[in-house]
Amino acid sequence: MYEYLIGYVTEVTPEFVVLEVQGVGYKLFVGNPYRYEVSHEKQVKIYVHEAVSDTGISLYGLFDAEDKELFEKLLLVKGIGPKSALAILANEDHSGLVAAINNDDVAYLKKFPKIGPKAAQQIILDLKGKMTLNSVDPVQTVAKPIGNHQLADALDALTALGYATRDIAKIKPDLEADPVMTTDQYLSSGLKLLMKK
Repeated sequence: MYEYLIGYVTEVTPEFVVLEVQGVGYKLFVGNPYRYEVSHEKQVKIYVHEAVSDTGISLYGLFDAEDKELFEKLLLVKGIGPKSALAILANEDHSGLVAAINNDDVAYLKKFPKIGPKAAQQIILDLKGKMTLNSVDPVQTVAKPIGNHQLADALDALTALGYATRDIAKIKPDLEADPVMTTDQYLSSGLKLLMKK
């Protein structure tokens, strides 16, 4: 139903952002909310997927058209729901994802939250040879103010994506060793570290 929304980000949480479009606030579940910042001056475009279930209607926000295309392909896989697809796409290394699918790399796919051997095999079976990358939109990342809460927010976002507390605890010292970064940078680094474990 929706392709994208253009508006002002009025709230950022570890799990979702609120995008105000002409006086209406849309709650969008996103993989990395800290790619956005609250602003009443600069509008952003967020691609949207509407998911209807027995419990209600949810909107999932995707960073660009490529993310939306990958997200919708992942939803075609039996057993992969919107939350799992979002967690997979939260890691910005989409080339690694595509390579893993095309090279039958079950071990790589199992590193995502709630993806076991069976789900990983199903992803490969359904999507091998069908995943490509061709960026459409320029990067929309906005600079964030630096503060002590940035790492905590990133860790909260990893938890919201479904990563296990013990796995997050293992990578926390590596993140703390890095120089102070934005929440977006901490989250991106955390996702990369989780994929290496």
